[in-house]
Amino acid sequence: MSKLEFVVVIAVLVSSIMLMGKVFKKVTLLFLFGGVTLLLYSGQPFTIWVMATNSMMNVISILFVMQLFSIPIEIGGYNSAIHYWLLKVHKGEAGLFLFVTIVTHIISSFLSFGTIPVMISLLEKTLKRNVSNYERFISTAISRSYALVVLWAPGTINLLLVVQATGVGWIELFIPGLILSLIGIVTSYVIERKLNLSAKTTIVGDYISDCKLSDTPIRGKVYHIILVVLSLIAGTMIFANMNVGSSTNQIMLTGFIVVLTWTAFFVRRPNFKTALSAYWRDRLLKAVDLAPLFVSMGIFSTAVQQAGLFNFIQPALQVIANAMGLWSMVLVPILMILCAIAGIHPFVSIVLFGQILTTIQLPIAPVSVALCLALGGSISYIISPFAGIVLTLAKFINCRTFDIALRWNWLYSLLFFIEGIVFAYVWGHFR
Repeated sequence: MSKLEFVVVIAVLVSSIMLMGKVFKKVTLLFLFGGVTLLLYSGQPFTIWVMATNSMMNVISILFVMQLFSIPIEIGGYNSAIHYWLLKVHKGEAGLFLFVTIVTHIISSFLSFGTIPVMISLLEKTLKRNVSNYERFISTAISRSYALVVLWAPGTINLLLVVQATGVGWIELFIPGLILSLIGIVTSYVIERKLNLSAKTTIVGDYISDCKLSDTPIRGKVYHIILVVLSLIAGTMIFANMNVGSSTNQIMLTGFIVVLTWTAFFVRRPNFKTALSAYWRDRLLKAVDLAPLFVSMGIFSTAVQQAGLFNFIQPALQVIANAMGLWSMVLVPILMILCAIAGIHPFVSIVLFGQILTTIQLPIAPVSVALCLALGGSISYIISPFAGIVLTLAKFINCRTFDIALRWNWLYSLLFFIEGIVFAYVWGHFR
């Protein structure tokens, strides 16, 4: 099966790379060249090449499946319904930002990477008409709320790796991780409200009267969306209890069943073919553009790990960590973030630095160590221009990765880092 996936991924890589934009193509070729060079230099066997090439397959598959949700959303006019509902409930940009952040955070806990296309499909038209800086608004809300999920959600790979590296159980991390994510949401809201969001008490409200929509049908569409979300949660939980594959496979299977069922209700609508064309033009081709990038990043990260490059620096890091003692809980997340900015996936750095922290005697509780690792992984998703969430957002909203990761998120990442370190220490000390 892995060899068949290898052939499919290679076919996607070769056929799609020529369709990419210049910026994404350069980044893809850079990671691909670095990964292939390391694999050749270290003389890795064919099985490692297959593993490296297939390492991001689940991420790509989730992206493709979850983009299908844009079809029923477009056909059923759910964008208009959400637009109407948001304007009626929230009368300012600050309220909209908090609402989008919370909803994205909740959906991310089970949809994982598929959250991006789903949320953009639901909110793009609404937000473009109602906020003064759409690109910053949507990218900061989604990137931060998505990254905060890895602090507590049981299905996230980051948290599973933290549990494996530190030996701290998920139950021990759930409550502090959830509290820390809430701190991150509040911090994000305060920063944007002070620095970026409009101070107006009302935004564009004419759209309610323009659409001539009443509460009854709009309420029905909201119920539809709630039903879809609950179906995704229930389906994922059922497949998890049945031990149907990995957590990502459970999400993909549930998403595929739910979206096909939802779409079936609109097959006879006059705009069905138009929606399919829009999906092909505006959604699917963007995922094709991203697929080779994720493949190349997976090859590079796996090559770095398998080539043993970290083995050269691990002894030095061990000495430094032993010398720093308590301050190691500050150093390690910083190194994780720097690795992410350089293109090393947090999956790799969590394993490496987790091993370092757990082999030295620190005057802090193991749960504090685990929280620091989770914090480093979370911020890495926000601040790295090479993070999958940042790259995907940049593609979907036609924005620069530098703007999302560094220009708009650096202050938030710094403040949340300080809050997270203090919280991790205090929780472990006084629990």
